[in-house]
Amino acid sequence: MEDKKIKFMKIYSKLPTKIREDIIVIIDKKPYTWDVAYFEVNNNTLMGKKILEKLNELEII
Repeated sequence: MEDKKIKFMKIYSKLPTKIREDIIVIIDKKPYTWDVAYFEVNNNTLMGKKILEKLNELEII
């Protein structure tokens, strides 16, 4: 899981600020932007783990 978190953080850090407002994933019919995903991943929440798994599955990270 830590590997996925590192990949996510590297991608996030290179994104332009405006792009961070874009939706990147939908989980349980709820959309998540880069910024919200960052918050969840950075705080090691259960949703953050789900987001990382989905982004990995979609080959975004």
